[in-house]
Amino acid sequence: MFPERPVWIWKGDPQFALLQLVLLILFFYLSFRASAYLTHRMELVRMHSKRLDRLAFRAGCNREERNLLQSFYSQLDRRHRVLLAHNHAKEYLRQHLLQYISSLETNDFPSFLSLVAKFLGTANDPRPIFGLREFAIVQSGQRTYFAQVVDPGLGEVRLKLGIQGANLPKVANVKVTVFRNPKGLQTIQGEARWEAPASLYFLPTHSL
Repeated sequence: MFPERPVWIWKGDPQFALLQLVLLILFFYLSFRASAYLTHRMELVRMHSKRLDRLAFRAGCNREERNLLQSFYSQLDRRHRVLLAHNHAKEYLRQHLLQYISSLETNDFPSFLSLVAKFLGTANDPRPIFGLREFAIVQSGQRTYFAQVVDPGLGEVRLKLGIQGANLPKVANVKVTVFRNPKGLQTIQGEARWEAPASLYFLPTHSL
């Protein structure tokens, strides 16, 4: 009824057939592992994204601002996503935000500024404007930049712009916009003293 010798699916050399079988099993194993890894990474990205959205919601951010935060989050690499989504989020934003802001449209700057101010807590800070390290919008002639106050103070302050290797127009008078609750966006006009490579010293003259 049964043959004396086993019937191989592959005709030919049994040793080669056995090698093919081992390679097939190895292929399915590696495929399963790769699929499980990718699924795990996607679940982590979704989990971190939801956590970041909850943090922004608790900070008082509206839907438009939270969508901007998710857009910013999606362009980061895996390591930076993990940093941003966990307890280092605020410090990460302070240190690395200007490296990625160049991908945003200038029309999104006001909403992004209010988002960052609420998320970092500077929107409710009782100190005077430019009295702390905060983010701002700099309008120089026809150009608009996202910037950070790196040397705060009551007089002349230094701002670092979110641009790399650009030829900056040396405009003497600039406008700097910050966000504060409950007034919202506040624009201050002043004199600029430009420094290389992408920073300026700003001396406020009067508010608009």
